[in-house]
Amino acid sequence: MPEPKNIFVVSSEVLDITGYMTEVTDPAYGAVASFVGTVRSPNLGEDVLYIDYEGYEAMIKTQMQVMADELRARLELGHLVLAHRLGRLAPGEASIAIVASSKHRKDALLACQTGIDRAKDLLPVWKYEVNPKSKTWVKGNSSASTPL
Repeated sequence: MPEPKNIFVVSSEVLDITGYMTEVTDPAYGAVASFVGTVRSPNLGEDVLYIDYEGYEAMIKTQMQVMADELRARLELGHLVLAHRLGRLAPGEASIAIVASSKHRKDALLACQTGIDRAKDLLPVWKYEVNPKSKTWVKGNSSASTPL
Protein backbone atom coordinates (compact mmCIF):
# COMPACT_ATOMS: atom_id res chain seq x y z
CA MET A 1 0.00 0.00 0.00
CA PRO A 2 1.48 3.39 -0.93
CA GLU A 3 2.10 5.97 1.78
CA PRO A 4 -0.82 8.45 1.64
CA LYS A 5 0.33 11.95 0.76
CA ASN A 6 -1.02 15.42 1.36
CA ILE A 7 -0.50 18.13 -1.24
CA PHE A 8 -1.24 21.73 -0.28
CA VAL A 9 -1.41 24.41 -2.95
CA VAL A 10 -1.79 28.16 -2.48
CA SER A 11 -1.30 29.96 -5.76
CA SER A 12 -2.11 33.04 -7.79
CA GLU A 13 -2.10 30.81 -10.88
CA VAL A 14 -5.08 28.89 -12.31
CA LEU A 15 -5.75 25.76 -10.23
CA ASP A 16 -4.68 22.59 -12.08
CA ILE A 17 -7.70 20.38 -11.37
CA THR A 18 -6.66 17.74 -13.91
CA GLY A 19 -3.17 17.64 -12.42
CA TYR A 20 -4.59 17.24 -8.91
CA MET A 21 -6.73 14.33 -10.09
CA THR A 22 -3.61 12.71 -11.51
CA GLU A 23 -1.73 13.29 -8.23
CA VAL A 24 -4.30 11.41 -6.12
CA THR A 25 -5.05 8.59 -8.56
CA ASP A 26 -3.36 5.36 -7.52
CA PRO A 27 -4.21 1.70 -8.23
CA ALA A 28 -4.42 1.08 -4.46
CA TYR A 29 -7.34 3.48 -4.17
CA GLY A 30 -10.50 2.78 -6.15
CA ALA A 31 -12.21 6.11 -5.67
CA VAL A 32 -11.26 9.66 -6.59
CA ALA A 33 -13.60 12.51 -5.72
CA SER A 34 -13.28 16.24 -6.18
CA PHE A 35 -14.96 19.48 -5.22
CA VAL A 36 -14.21 22.67 -7.13
CA GLY A 37 -15.58 25.99 -5.89
CA THR A 38 -15.89 28.78 -8.45
CA VAL A 39 -16.71 32.46 -8.35
CA ARG A 40 -20.49 32.73 -8.59
CA SER A 41 -22.37 35.40 -10.49
CA PRO A 42 -24.91 36.68 -9.80
CA ASN A 43 -24.53 36.66 -6.02
CA LEU A 44 -27.28 38.05 -3.79
CA GLY A 45 -29.06 39.35 -6.88
CA GLU A 46 -26.10 41.33 -8.24
CA ASP A 47 -23.72 40.50 -11.07
CA VAL A 48 -20.21 39.90 -9.74
CA LEU A 49 -17.44 41.58 -11.73
CA TYR A 50 -14.65 39.87 -9.79
CA ILE A 51 -13.49 38.77 -6.35
CA ASP A 52 -10.07 39.54 -4.91
CA TYR A 53 -8.91 36.70 -2.63
CA GLU A 54 -6.28 37.67 -0.09
CA GLY A 55 -4.43 35.49 2.39
CA TYR A 56 -1.10 34.61 3.95
CA GLU A 57 0.28 31.49 2.26
CA ALA A 58 2.18 30.03 5.23
CA MET A 59 -0.82 30.42 7.54
CA ILE A 60 -3.19 28.95 4.95
CA LYS A 61 -0.93 25.89 4.53
CA THR A 62 -0.71 25.44 8.31
CA GLN A 63 -4.51 25.37 8.47
CA MET A 64 -4.63 22.99 5.49
CA GLN A 65 -2.49 20.60 7.56
CA VAL A 66 -5.03 20.88 10.40
CA MET A 67 -7.80 20.09 7.88
CA ALA A 68 -5.92 17.10 6.49
CA ASP A 69 -5.24 15.74 9.99
CA GLU A 70 -8.93 16.07 10.89
CA LEU A 71 -10.05 14.37 7.68
CA ARG A 72 -7.58 11.51 8.08
CA ALA A 73 -8.67 10.98 11.72
CA ARG A 74 -12.27 10.46 10.54
CA LEU A 75 -11.86 8.86 7.14
CA GLU A 76 -9.70 6.24 5.44
CA LEU A 77 -8.08 8.36 2.74
CA GLY A 78 -5.39 7.76 0.20
CA HIS A 79 -3.92 10.92 -1.29
CA LEU A 80 -5.35 14.37 -0.68
CA VAL A 81 -5.01 17.72 -2.42
CA LEU A 82 -6.19 20.95 -0.81
CA ALA A 83 -5.77 23.96 -3.10
CA HIS A 84 -6.78 27.61 -2.86
CA ARG A 85 -6.21 30.39 -5.32
CA LEU A 86 -5.41 33.96 -4.33
CA GLY A 87 -5.68 37.13 -6.40
CA ARG A 88 -8.35 38.50 -8.71
CA LEU A 89 -10.79 35.91 -10.06
CA ALA A 90 -13.61 36.41 -12.54
CA PRO A 91 -16.94 34.60 -12.43
CA GLY A 92 -16.53 30.94 -13.33
CA GLU A 93 -12.89 30.72 -12.25
CA ALA A 94 -11.96 28.10 -9.64
CA SER A 95 -11.02 29.50 -6.24
CA ILE A 96 -10.76 26.26 -4.24
CA ALA A 97 -10.30 22.56 -4.96
CA ILE A 98 -10.39 19.48 -2.78
CA VAL A 99 -9.40 16.19 -4.40
CA ALA A 100 -9.26 12.95 -2.43
CA SER A 101 -8.70 9.28 -3.09
CA SER A 102 -9.76 6.35 -0.95
CA LYS A 103 -10.38 2.63 -1.25
CA HIS A 104 -14.14 3.22 -1.46
CA ARG A 105 -16.21 6.17 -2.69
CA LYS A 106 -17.86 7.10 0.60
CA ASP A 107 -14.67 8.35 2.26
CA ALA A 108 -13.47 10.26 -0.82
CA LEU A 109 -16.87 11.95 -1.18
CA LEU A 110 -17.07 12.76 2.53
CA ALA A 111 -13.56 14.24 2.40
CA CYS A 112 -14.76 16.71 -0.22
CA GLN A 113 -17.95 17.62 1.64
CA THR A 114 -16.34 17.88 5.07
CA GLY A 115 -13.24 19.51 3.60
CA ILE A 116 -15.09 22.44 2.04
CA ASP A 117 -17.01 23.04 5.27
CA ARG A 118 -13.77 23.03 7.30
CA ALA A 119 -12.02 25.26 4.74
CA LYS A 120 -14.74 27.87 5.30
CA ASP A 121 -14.12 27.59 9.07
CA LEU A 122 -10.32 27.41 9.13
CA LEU A 123 -8.63 29.04 6.16
CA PRO A 124 -7.52 32.64 6.66
CA VAL A 125 -8.67 33.82 3.23
CA TRP A 126 -10.46 37.11 2.73
CA LYS A 127 -12.82 37.86 -0.17
CA TYR A 128 -13.38 41.34 -1.56
CA GLU A 129 -16.34 41.17 -3.94
CA VAL A 130 -16.93 43.80 -6.60
CA ASN A 131 -20.21 44.27 -8.47
CA PRO A 132 -21.47 47.20 -10.55
CA LYS A 133 -23.08 48.85 -7.50
CA SER A 134 -20.70 48.12 -4.63
CA LYS A 135 -17.42 46.78 -3.32
CA THR A 136 -17.50 44.80 -0.09
CA TRP A 137 -15.57 42.37 2.10
CA VAL A 138 -17.54 39.12 2.25
CA LYS A 139 -18.28 37.92 5.77
CA GLY A 140 -16.93 34.42 6.38
CA ASN A 141 -17.52 31.71 8.99
CA SER A 142 -14.32 31.89 11.00
CA SER A 143 -12.69 34.56 13.12
CA ALA A 144 -9.82 34.41 10.62
CA SER A 145 -12.18 35.63 7.90
CA THR A 146 -12.93 38.95 9.62
CA PRO A 147 -10.86 41.70 8.01
CA LEU A 148 -8.86 43.83 10.45
